[in-house]
Amino acid sequence: MNRTRDAVCVSLFLLILAPLSLGSGCAGTSPAVNPPQMQTPSLRQRPGVGSDPRTAANRATEAAIASLTPVTSPAGLFTVSPYVQWGEGNSDAISVLWQSPGEVKRNWSIEQSVAGSGKWTKSGAVTSRPLRLSDFAPQDIWTANLTGLVPGALFDYRIIMDGKPVFAARARAKKNASATEERFVVFGDCGTSSKEQKEIAFQASKEKPDFVFITGDIVYDRGRYSEYLKNFFPIYNAEGNSASEGASLMRSTFILAAAGNHDLSYKSMDKWPDGLAYFYVWDLPQNGPALLPGAKNTPRMSGDQSAEKAMIAASGSAYPQMANYSFSYGNTHWTVLDSNYYTDWTDPMLHNWVEKDLAGAQNATWRFVAFHHPPFHSSNKHKEDQWMRVLTPLFEKYGVSVVWCGHVHNYQRSYPLRFIASEAKPDKDGRVAGTWTLDKAYDGDKVTKTSSPIYIVTGGGGASLYDRNLNDSPEKWQSFTVKYEAKVRSMSSVDINGKTLTVRQIGEDGKELDRWQITK
Repeated sequence: MNRTRDAVCVSLFLLILAPLSLGSGCAGTSPAVNPPQMQTPSLRQRPGVGSDPRTAANRATEAAIASLTPVTSPAGLFTVSPYVQWGEGNSDAISVLWQSPGEVKRNWSIEQSVAGSGKWTKSGAVTSRPLRLSDFAPQDIWTANLTGLVPGALFDYRIIMDGKPVFAARARAKKNASATEERFVVFGDCGTSSKEQKEIAFQASKEKPDFVFITGDIVYDRGRYSEYLKNFFPIYNAEGNSASEGASLMRSTFILAAAGNHDLSYKSMDKWPDGLAYFYVWDLPQNGPALLPGAKNTPRMSGDQSAEKAMIAASGSAYPQMANYSFSYGNTHWTVLDSNYYTDWTDPMLHNWVEKDLAGAQNATWRFVAFHHPPFHSSNKHKEDQWMRVLTPLFEKYGVSVVWCGHVHNYQRSYPLRFIASEAKPDKDGRVAGTWTLDKAYDGDKVTKTSSPIYIVTGGGGASLYDRNLNDSPEKWQSFTVKYEAKVRSMSSVDINGKTLTVRQIGEDGKELDRWQITK
């Protein structure tokens, strides 16, 4: 996996990019390594939405922050360059992960500073987990925690190896409940290394979001570590930002995800010994329902016992706990669910966890639920995969505004919808029959208040599109569908400003495909 590195420095005053050094390289390669460019988080005007609600003084202050001194990463040091992650729970702490060739003694540490100050302080301990897969040279997964960050503020971090800086980046700390504005991007069904995946990644970087959320099928086809190395990290942790290569998002911007069928449903460790990589390449909250390895409602493994042990060793406590979780950012709360076939959401333990999580989030202005398999959509593909409909009464009861899904490779928006199921459980094919009530007075423009959830399919992140023939045939859509776009890949860009939510659906070429609002 050889990659060319270019040194790019662009003024922060242009509010586009910061000249940060974030090298990467695969074990066994020795390319020349120069300081690449990176994404500067959230220094933005809001295209198509209006002026940034932050004061001009705040914007000017951030724009005037001194650039981060470039650092060159030695060739071959990183298998996967450092990237920021949410970490466990909802504390202010942030984790930084990276991977390097194993069985080589490394003396790692991490430092942090107020952005542009140049006053570095040593942060938390660096820990490691072994990644020992049969088809790969030994690797180590490293995790460091950054603490004491000012909520919502820019900060710098750098990786130290044997006393010398080998990596540096600028990121933004998590916003707390007092923050009333944020931007995030949502898309799914992405990790194919397609031209369109790179274009969507580039469009996401241009939005300068506070975070990105992936609605499942993170990598194709089997959720393997090898697929992350080929189809994910080179595109979202790229050396630059362009439509032809992707974006340098991950080193400065949180990405979170729900697990899809292509991530967790392939259990044979004989065929795919590097499968279930979701559990060791991500560091997400582990606050979901208590699950035991190999028990019901969990992704199970079969076959090669040594491969299974290697996956568990690399995952630590994440397997299978990290399949479901929740998090809060600013004035929003997210409930993230594993919607794969093995998970029975009528199970009282799981059902009660969702209810408790949503009930406990009533102080959040906005409540979202995210999972892979959409309960309502108009495509012919996957039309039987309706089993998540069993949770819709909870979404309605606890005031969920939007349910974000993928699985179907296009974009669809429903009317605000209430559903009454005919049966308590899905049938053998996954269908859940029932009746729905639609709020057709809501139009997302002049009428923007509603008390029912809107169901979004945003599965156009890079994989091949589904059912293009339905695009211009609304008479063939289900009655709950108000918008259907399957001609281009796309992503959802979401702005929160207090009690107003604005969503723009943006195509791979940057053109706006849909726009709607909810107000409270």
